[in-house]
Amino acid sequence: MKRTGLIAIVLGSLLCGSLWADEPLLKPGEKRALKLKPAVVLIAVELNVKWFQGSPFEVEIPETAFGTGFLYRPDGYLVTNGHVVADANARDVQAIAAVRQRLTQEFIDQLKKGNITAYIEGKIHRKLTQQDEAEIVKQLPQWIPRIESSTIHVFLQNGKDLKGDILVYSPPSDMGGKDVAILKIPSDNLPTVKLGNSDNVRLQDPIMAMGYPGLASRWGNLSASGLISAESNLEPSATNGHISALKTEYIGTPLLQSDVAIFHGNSGGPAFNNKGEVIGIPTAGAQESQGFNFLVPINTAWEFIRQAGAPPDEGAFNRHWAAALDLYDEGKCSHAMAEFDNVAQVMPGLKDAQKYRGLALECWDNKNLWQKMTEYTGVWPPIVIPLIIVLGVVAWMVMGKSSAHKVPATVGAPPPIPVQITGQAPAQLPAQGNYGRIQFTSGALSGRTFPITKEGLWIGRDPQCGVVLQDDSISAQHAWIVPADGNIVVIDKGSTNGTYVNSTDSPRISKVGLRNGDRVYLGHKGSVFTYFVS
Repeated sequence: MKRTGLIAIVLGSLLCGSLWADEPLLKPGEKRALKLKPAVVLIAVELNVKWFQGSPFEVEIPETAFGTGFLYRPDGYLVTNGHVVADANARDVQAIAAVRQRLTQEFIDQLKKGNITAYIEGKIHRKLTQQDEAEIVKQLPQWIPRIESSTIHVFLQNGKDLKGDILVYSPPSDMGGKDVAILKIPSDNLPTVKLGNSDNVRLQDPIMAMGYPGLASRWGNLSASGLISAESNLEPSATNGHISALKTEYIGTPLLQSDVAIFHGNSGGPAFNNKGEVIGIPTAGAQESQGFNFLVPINTAWEFIRQAGAPPDEGAFNRHWAAALDLYDEGKCSHAMAEFDNVAQVMPGLKDAQKYRGLALECWDNKNLWQKMTEYTGVWPPIVIPLIIVLGVVAWMVMGKSSAHKVPATVGAPPPIPVQITGQAPAQLPAQGNYGRIQFTSGALSGRTFPITKEGLWIGRDPQCGVVLQDDSISAQHAWIVPADGNIVVIDKGSTNGTYVNSTDSPRISKVGLRNGDRVYLGHKGSVFTYFVS
């Protein structure tokens, strides 16, 4: 009885220790915001304006306005407000007239305050007299500013600056428009957000707005701007609120009212529902009294998305980014590191990917041997093996001396789980325990041969792989060659550039059985190896 009790205690401790689950590493709101952030972009409209042409005071003064946008296709299509990019819309005569009128008034105001006097003096290399200043103010209405050039800069969160082009434009509501613009930037494999259905929005629904308010950046014009570092400029702000009213604009289109905190710079950004879908676009607010802000419903933007002829889509970044965050949140830190490395291939320099890759490494280093083993095998295999041993000991003790002449049966490992194999029938393994080999015919390992073991052969950039390829076109865990159901199969592990058998013109594979002499391509431009049965 004493021995049996001791065994029960050991077994119970084993099971309890194995089945205990760690708390998630990310808070739900934090995880949702992290998944959505990379698709939110900063938009800067830069104008080069020439003043006082033909006069002694002719000068060029750059003007810059900021706003927010969000990517909805991985090939560079994004949504913002019309008023965010109106200054750069040279095809809209009304918009150009409005910007000239605004610039003129701003120039007069700044000149009266003495802020532009020093700038002009620097250009003409002498001091302005009071008579000069009076003459400038007097003649200013006749000297219409000329916009020499305009550029739309779209900044991704990895710091990349791309030129944006206006594809579809609707002017602000005070000009009779719906305040929506669709832009295109020259890039691919970009992060995206999902577009929801604003017809389903209800009173008091919670929302989260993301964007670049001037209050929280160095380009803002308030005192807080002096506190913020340059590298924080591309860190969007996330604020939470609720839908406070469902209203209609004077032109008859729907309008969402919300108490979510937004400010100058938030215009054109996304407002998400609890599912992480965009349901509105911040467009205006009462700055003198926060809590009364307005959103263009996303269904209004759908009209212009259809005009652009580019329906929403998502690509490789979203898949790898979501997988990396999910794995990290679950405490599968080694697998998370591999996915964060994949993200770095798709979008180099993303600070969140670098930060959480470092946290995943710290998490992995802090794990004990048992935790590391269960991450790769799952909880049950490490439990089943000790359980078999314990049960064998129990059986031996119960049988006692009367069964001493009998040899306990050996308990074998569970049979391999069958893997569905597509493609032509592969060759059967030639002999028990012989799983063949691969030989590289191109790439850094050309000429090298690697045997395939019962546990399989991992190929990738991860140092823990059996075949390590330091090549940017290879994913951290690119492919796995493994015996399955009496055959050898190659399995693509969600790589960025794909795995192909015998030709890169063929579709990328998921799982396929290998035949003697098959050539396997790791991406279109990566290494190539041949499989041999023996």
